Amino acid sequence: MKLKALALAAGLIVSNYALGATASTSAQNFCSDRKAVKYTKDLVANRKNQISFTNRGGLVNGGVCWWHSRLTRKFAYLAIYRPDLPKPTSDEASKIIKKIRLGNVTEVPGFSNLYDFSREFRAEIQERLEKWQIGDGFMRQQWTVGLWGSSSTSAKKLRKRMDELYEYVEKEGKLAYQMLQIRGITSHAWLVLNVEKTSNGYIMEVLDSNYTSTSKIRYTYGQERISAYGGLVNITGKKAELRRLEKAVKKYCKKLN
Repeated sequence: MKLKALALAAGLIVSNYALGATASTSAQNFCSDRKAVKYTKDLVANRKNQISFTNRGGLVNGGVCWWHSRLTRKFAYLAIYRPDLPKPTSDEASKIIKKIRLGNVTEVPGFSNLYDFSREFRAEIQERLEKWQIGDGFMRQQWTVGLWGSSSTSAKKLRKRMDELYEYVEKEGKLAYQMLQIRGITSHAWLVLNVEKTSNGYIMEVLDSNYTSTSKIRYTYGQERISAYGGLVNITGKKAELRRLEKAVKKYCKKLN
């Protein structure tokens, strides 16, 4: 899961894009903001709405990339920041992180974005990520998902996946979570914020937990693998998890009204 040994490979271009949406700082803004189809994608494009530290730790120090990406997405959908309130204690911050990890709309007092919150409560977030990893691994056995595939597939299948990803991200406005089958390494994950159609393929804007900014990944029709990280196949996953996040937001805002 951890890619520290890899430099930026062909097809991965680091973006300096640091704009994007700002986080919601009241319940009313939270519900209003999320009426915009692409709000959460724009939110995560802003460095201030990403976890302040990169992928690290985990079982045998192999990283927690899957859970780092998933928690980033959960904060984007579920967090209401309240900078007007006092900051939480360490125990209170741990409870906030757990509530968001479990899929509940939650206030984050004393902060206006995920970056600042995660910088102050880095240890608490890392502890939750590692607990989540262990829970998936030994209790739910989800860690094995994605470990059996190949880092290449047929050109036809890869194009179909990319066409479907474009529809999911651009037409439906979803912030996509993808598992990556990487050549020579077990697996990894990233979030796909945008997918641009080109004359001969697509360019994805992704947030990889190993880096501190989004990156551009190019796919060209006819490829059997995407060239980033020495070759990989990307698989969109956790769609049901995203539907639950959207349902939680809808339920919360319905009660508010």
